[in-house]
Amino acid sequence: MKLYNITLGVLATLTGLAVSGCSESDDWTPGPQDNETGVSAYFPVPEKTSYIFDSELSPDKMSIEVSVSRQNTTDAVSVPIILQTETEGISIPQSVNFAAEEATSSFLVNCADIPDGKNVSFTISLDPSQTNVYGEGLYAVSFSVIKADWVEMADNVRYIYSDASGNQLYPDTYGKLYQLQGTDRFKLIDFFGSGLEMLFECSSPETTIMNPLINADFENVYEDDKENLGWYLYNEAEQDWPSWVPGNVEGYTAISYLTFFAVSRYNICNLIYEPDTLYGYMWFSTGIDFADGSFLWGTFQIDFNLKYNPFQ
Repeated sequence: MKLYNITLGVLATLTGLAVSGCSESDDWTPGPQDNETGVSAYFPVPEKTSYIFDSELSPDKMSIEVSVSRQNTTDAVSVPIILQTETEGISIPQSVNFAAEEATSSFLVNCADIPDGKNVSFTISLDPSQTNVYGEGLYAVSFSVIKADWVEMADNVRYIYSDASGNQLYPDTYGKLYQLQGTDRFKLIDFFGSGLEMLFECSSPETTIMNPLINADFENVYEDDKENLGWYLYNEAEQDWPSWVPGNVEGYTAISYLTFFAVSRYNICNLIYEPDTLYGYMWFSTGIDFADGSFLWGTFQIDFNLKYNPFQ
């Protein structure tokens, strides 16, 4: 993949590595020792930590499966698991069970009783007596869940593609905008003609930044500081960066990588710019890598009229 250093006009400088010497102080205290009696249990890094449940789902569908692995697989064993705080509507079993020689098992987190429209966060840990502080994996994992329905709030979302000089790059494409009922979470459909959904949070109708919640790669874009961090559009389901022609029209070069900035002067979100018509728009400065190897700076815009005011 071709990666660009995003500096927003500021050249990055190289910094040297500082190497500290070993301490010979008599006050040195050794760290905790490996657990010799436990099974060295741990949580593999979960692929997903945020869940949305449709309120019409049956209770047996409102659960999260959590995997647990262990290094010592000789015997059958039950490893206690702990819900670290009393979280409304969340329940877990007392332990996760392993058969002899079984390296990975799982348990279900029951989320059926969480309140409608409320974002619920919780952390689960393993019994410290069954973990190895120097082993692999995680010994606690955190999740967030919400039970609510998506409500269509705009059916005329228009995606506009221009280069930095204002010349049209692709024909306009269209999608929809939804709100997760009772929350400040929103979802764009067919984000810039890529076929991907884009979830984001917005707590104000006025000018703010659109920060994506899914389908965004922050890790592979240069970070000179947190305020200037950018992101690539990314297909989480396929674990790849999408390549597409907006609208699938013939005669246009595909986009290979689309880079967004995450600072207010290059990333503008106005969910309600004109209150009388509930007109809103988003504007982004983008870096566009094309499938033919060329590159352009672009200005990509979204505009729409809302069916209702989500902030009233």
